Formats: sequence, structure tokens, C-alpha cells
Amino acid sequence: MDSQEINFGGRDFFLRAWRPYLWLALIASLPYVHILSFSEYTFYDDHFLIVDSFSSIDEWSDAGHAFLEDVSHQGQAGNLYRPLLTISLILSAKISGTLPLGYHGMDILLHCISCCLLFSVLQKLGFKRLYSFFGTMIFCVHPAFTQAVAWIAGRNDSLLAIFILLSFITFEKYYSTSSMKWYVLHLFCFACALFTKESALLLPLLAVWYSFRFRKEKTFYVSTLLFVAGWGIVLVNWNILRSNAMIVPIGDKVHAAALVLSNLPIALSYLGNIFWPFDLAFGPIASDIHLTVGSICLGLLLLAVLFSERKDWKCIVFGVAWYMVFLIPTLYYNTGAHTPPKFYEHRIYLPSMGILFILLSLSYTNRLRYFKKIFFPILFLVFIFLGWSSYTRTFLFKNSLTLGEYDASTSPNDPRRYSTITRMALPEKLNQEIKKNKDRSPLQEESDTSVSKEELWKIIDGLNQELTSNHQNPELHHALAIACFARGLFLSSEEHFLAAIHEKPQDATIPYNLGILYYSAQPKSKAENAWLEALRIDSTMGNAHLNISFLYYELGRYQLAWDHCQKALQLGIAVPSGFINEIHGKIS
Repeated sequence: MDSQEINFGGRDFFLRAWRPYLWLALIASLPYVHILSFSEYTFYDDHFLIVDSFSSIDEWSDAGHAFLEDVSHQGQAGNLYRPLLTISLILSAKISGTLPLGYHGMDILLHCISCCLLFSVLQKLGFKRLYSFFGTMIFCVHPAFTQAVAWIAGRNDSLLAIFILLSFITFEKYYSTSSMKWYVLHLFCFACALFTKESALLLPLLAVWYSFRFRKEKTFYVSTLLFVAGWGIVLVNWNILRSNAMIVPIGDKVHAAALVLSNLPIALSYLGNIFWPFDLAFGPIASDIHLTVGSICLGLLLLAVLFSERKDWKCIVFGVAWYMVFLIPTLYYNTGAHTPPKFYEHRIYLPSMGILFILLSLSYTNRLRYFKKIFFPILFLVFIFLGWSSYTRTFLFKNSLTLGEYDASTSPNDPRRYSTITRMALPEKLNQEIKKNKDRSPLQEESDTSVSKEELWKIIDGLNQELTSNHQNPELHHALAIACFARGLFLSSEEHFLAAIHEKPQDATIPYNLGILYYSAQPKSKAENAWLEALRIDSTMGNAHLNISFLYYELGRYQLAWDHCQKALQLGIAVPSGFINEIHGKIS
């Protein structure tokens, strides 16, 4: 329906001049402002990029070095060339050091800027100001983009979106004014996009198509040739710097193309996340991705285009191209035969804007004229639902335990989400469950406690059933805690450990195993407290002394590491001689 037919009395007040940008910034920040209170890292790249690499991001001079190394600051053989991401982390480091506050604040700011730029681009594509505002408003609060805002490592995609949108705006400005300043600014923004993420490589193709179809430029018009020359210079310099940074090249181009084609169905899954944001994940592998919802959404989108009364084919095709051009590079993800790639959902942040272009290109003025009075109430309800979903979803990124559980539960076939069950001291109840559920071959020893993935699921199901009728049994909670840990369900594991400690506080094995959970999930201060509690209950627990010795060594508390190492030796625990020498060298 046309905007003239919508009775929106406050349009002049809300949409005049700078006001819509203020409203959009406010809307974009509302679901996320509380993440400023998150005081822990998730240990999914963020801790590595910030705390472990702080010496590479704590000074302004580090900005120059960012162009000479990969984002992990490896001397060579890195594969992620992200200088602008590193520079954004330097800005955050200047705000809050190693505390998460400055990094979350920057993530929210980047999202707000991206949304405001999207509003501007929609208008430059010819969409009316009112529709551009409401389309952007939905983008601001859509839960499929939460990962790009609430997860610090996901900011690369919102940062990329900013430079891509700025590149498009400056490109269009040049054609409108023929001013060389816009040409230079466009090349600068394109370079920034490239130095943010290599997905920007295909931006020139979109820009050329836009100039032909929207601006009606001729193929060999001087402006087009001027841009081609400028893009070429930027690409050559980007490639030189990237090579000097010793970034691993793609290699076999045919193999890379085959890999992208094999992962192309993932585009359907991402499409389903946009239209049906009820089954979102963190980083599922291919075998955990279902294409049914995406296929249905694609069918509905095709029907929406078919039954639209007015079809702006230029924008529709441009939207499809935008979606695929910025999504395809993310489908090249080769981690080796034994480590399946993860398809993180923050990658949909920029490509999804193309779907918005398509939707705003459609019109149903006559078919929906009877729904004019309920249009805004429905839109308001959708907005509230999406905003609330984004708000609640942010808590999944609060710390390593919650994100670990979320990742494990939404990608159950990911081998990285399983731990060896024998890393902990197994209670008798769990040993019984392992023997009961084990499909044992004649060659296996009776004492074998290795557990397959399928057997582990059976054990968890069986223990959960027993727990429903015997909820206060500490042995059940302890066994289930270890099984959940092995399954990668860290939050559930912690819950059962704490329940077991509550019911049986003098069992030193329970806090000892809890310490292993915390050490694996990375909140090491909690691991220290758990192992100290185990030693308070039983000071002769040699393995607890050894584990806390390793922990203190990692934390740089070498005298404490030495003391506990000596106690472990006195209690008959085998300590690697190399480790003993390392500690001795630190304290001598």
C-alpha cells in the first residue's frame, strides 16, 4: 500500500530532518543497552582477541601493526586479515582496558550507526521515507542480528556493514553531484570495507550493476572507467599489504568454488532465520542445519513477489544480488576433514539488507486497503515481539557457560562440543550407567569407561528420568553433572554440580569435578575456588593440588604453583618433570 494511504498523523514530527536518525539510534540500542553490565567474556574468540592479545591493542601505535598481521597477531600463516577490526578493538581498549564495558559499548554504537546508514540507503534506492523508517526499525531489533551486537567477536559484520553502506552512499553521491570529493570518499570507504573483511571484494560488481540499472550509465562511460581504475588501485594495494602480512592464500580456486557451491544450501537456512527467527543458533555445523523452514520462506517470498501489484524489478534483482554477493564469501570455510565448519549467524547481518530491499519493493495497495486501520497495531506488535526476543537472546552471550550451553544445544553433532567423560573422577552411579548403556565389543575391557556420543545421550536421558522421582539424590546430580559436561552442556552441568554440593557438602570429589568444569569453560577464578574448597574438605586430594598448580602457573602466581606442585608430589601424584622445571625456573 502507498504511504499516502496510511494515516500516520505524527509523520512530520517523527520523520522530518534529523529526527528519524535519533529515533532509530534509540530503537537500535534499546534491546542491547543492558549488555553494558556483562562483566565476563564468552571465551569464544573475544577473550583471545582482547585479554590474551592486549599487548597488541593497548597502544595507538598498534593501529599501524594491524595492517601487517592477521587478527590473531600471528607472525605468519594467519588466515583472517582484519586490520579495521583490530583498530576498533584498540578504540575499545582505550575506553575500558581489558574490561568488557568499552567493547560492548562500541558494539552497540556500531549497530546504531549501521541502522542509520541503512535508513539513508533505502531512501537513495527510491523507497519512501516512511517505509524506509519502518523497514529499518524492524532491522534494528531483529533477533537474527543479536549475535553481531551482543557477541564482541561478531562486531566485524556490523563494522563491515557501516563501510559497505558508506561506500554505496558516496558512490551514489558522486553520480548525483560529479564532485571528486565523493569519488575519493567512496574509494576510502571501499578500502575500509576491504580491510574489515574480504566479503567487500564483490562490492564493485554491485556498484557497476547499480550504475547501469538505476543511473542508466553506459558501459564504457568515463565515470564507470574512473571507478574501475580506482577499485583496481585499492585492490592491488590491499592484496600487497595482505601478502606482506603472510595471510594464507586461498589456494586451489576450483576447490574453493566447489566448497562454496557445496555450502550454498546454507543460504536457505539463513533466509529462514530472517523470516522465522524462532530456531536460531550460535554456530551450527551443516549436519545440524535444517533447510525446511528456509525452503518454505523462499516459496512464500516468491509468492509475495508474484502477487505484488507493483513490482520494482530493479530493486528486487538488486536485493537478491546484495543478499548473495555478501553471503557467498562467507560460505568458503574450510577447516579440514575432521573439523566441520561452523556457520555463525552474525554473518547474515549485512546480506539480510538485500531481503529488506526486496520486501520494500512490493506493493499490495488494493488487496490490503481494508487493513489500513490495523496496519500500525500489527506492526507495533511485531516490533515488540522482535525487540523482546532480541533482548532475551542477549543473555545467551553473558558468559562462557551460557554461550557454551547454547552452542552445544543448537549444534548437537558438533564434535567440538564434547569432552572426554573420564577427565573427571567418576562416581559409582555414573560407572554403572556407562556399563548399562555401553554397546561393548568382545575385545573391550570391562573397565573401559570411554563413551560414544550416542551412549552419552542415552545416559543423560536415563539419569534425567531417574531424577524426576528422586530429585534430592546427590549421586544422581553428580553423575548427571559429569554427563552434561561431557556433552558440552556447561550451564546444566554447573546446575547439577551445585545441587549435588548442596545435598552432600562434605564430598570433596564434587567440587573437584566442578573445578574441572570451570577450568574447561574458562572462568578460572571459579575453578580456583572450587579446587580450594575440595582441598578444604580433603587436603590429601593430590590431583586437586596438581590441577590448581597448573592454574596458578597460568595465572603467573608461581610460588603458589610451586607449593601445590610439591604437595602433589608428596601425595604420590606423577607430575611432568618439564612442568616442575618450568615452575622452578620462574621462582629461582
